[in-house]
Amino acid sequence: MTEFWARCYALAAKSLIEVIRTKSYPIQYVLRKTLSEYDDKTQSVTRSMVYDVLRRYGTLERVVEDVSRSELPPLERALVMVAANEVLYEGKHPAPVTDSATRAAKELGLNHRRVHGVVADLEEYEGPEPEDEIDRLCLEYHHPRWFVEKFGALLDEDELKELMEVHNEPPEYYTFRVNTTAADVEDVLREFEEHGFEVERGEYVDYCIRVKKGQPLRLEELECWREGHIVPQDEAAALVTEILSPQPGERIADLCAAPGGKTTHIAQLTEDEAEILAVDVSRVRLRRLERFAERMGFENIEVLRADVRRLGRNPRYVGKFDRVLLDPPCSSLGTLRSDPDVKWKIGPRDIRELALKQRQLIRAAARLLKPGGVLVYSTCTITPEENELVVSEAIKRDRLRPVDVRSEFEFLHPPLRVDGVSSSLEAGRMWPHVHGTTGFFVAKLKKLT
Repeated sequence: MTEFWARCYALAAKSLIEVIRTKSYPIQYVLRKTLSEYDDKTQSVTRSMVYDVLRRYGTLERVVEDVSRSELPPLERALVMVAANEVLYEGKHPAPVTDSATRAAKELGLNHRRVHGVVADLEEYEGPEPEDEIDRLCLEYHHPRWFVEKFGALLDEDELKELMEVHNEPPEYYTFRVNTTAADVEDVLREFEEHGFEVERGEYVDYCIRVKKGQPLRLEELECWREGHIVPQDEAAALVTEILSPQPGERIADLCAAPGGKTTHIAQLTEDEAEILAVDVSRVRLRRLERFAERMGFENIEVLRADVRRLGRNPRYVGKFDRVLLDPPCSSLGTLRSDPDVKWKIGPRDIRELALKQRQLIRAAARLLKPGGVLVYSTCTITPEENELVVSEAIKRDRLRPVDVRSEFEFLHPPLRVDGVSSSLEAGRMWPHVHGTTGFFVAKLKKLT
């Protein structure tokens, strides 16, 4: 068992380095790559360690600075962070943690004596001292200072604390959308129950299901997965396509579409009787979309590898679509429960750069619409720069009129009111600490004739 824990510590440290280094890859991809050759228990324990450290990464960096006597090499530093998290936040006794970390250091070829000394000092350590009130919130709720400052100006203090607190809680459920063109929701629920899972219908989209976490989920063992009857999708993401309200016979563009969750949802809601164009710049992701659609049995989806911004200047596509869905690349700050690394990889500069691209994309999307056509803009982030401000500018510039989405979906929260956003802007938000979903923004816009 001692060797097992040492191996997990070593793997967790190596995985942390890889997750932080590879900014453009999601944490799930990195962990699959680094842990695939190990047994289920090793993968499960290591994955849990990595996620726990990433939730508290900024605080743990401060801890390492306090307890280390000199600058540590990156891998050694990551190993000490894993050990510090176990002692300070997971309630583990320092002695066995020190032993496991020392053994892991030997396995990794690190300075094991130095690691032993630093980790052993954690027994007397009481935690980093805050420099001011904002720093206190950063340390207590494990968020970067820019986040606390930014959302402290947008939310009252209690709500800010609730939001940050829920970011540090792993999701309770796996969420799936049932492909109702091929399966009945009750049949899917029954299959999960027969495999020992606690499962229930979604709260906001009734053909979504929530599967309680707590036991390994091997999708390949489920017939509903093999037959294309379920799609991994958060309820907030599924709600976006409901708001688009696609109809059979329409020509519909899904922009920045891969890997295809919303594309296949459009096909589902139209019974595969709409003409759907799925556009993305990634050839690899579009191939995944095609395989995804084929597994689900949808045939009326055309894929196009293109930059949406250029598409908006192409006469073949300008003014040709009844509905357009744009879910552009964003900072993904609504996904921090499942992707805790994002809050340490993203910063204000990234948000500004993404917002610029989003403004270009929504302008191109508006050009694709027929007069009277409908554009839905959505993101899985919570910053006004990427949401309300992008949409407000598009309304003024691109002959778009906002449609009231909250009259039909009353559980949506209103948009944030910040400088540059009209008080008449109609849009909706889903908040992790309120709705229990990914943080999402959605606006529905109609092209003026």
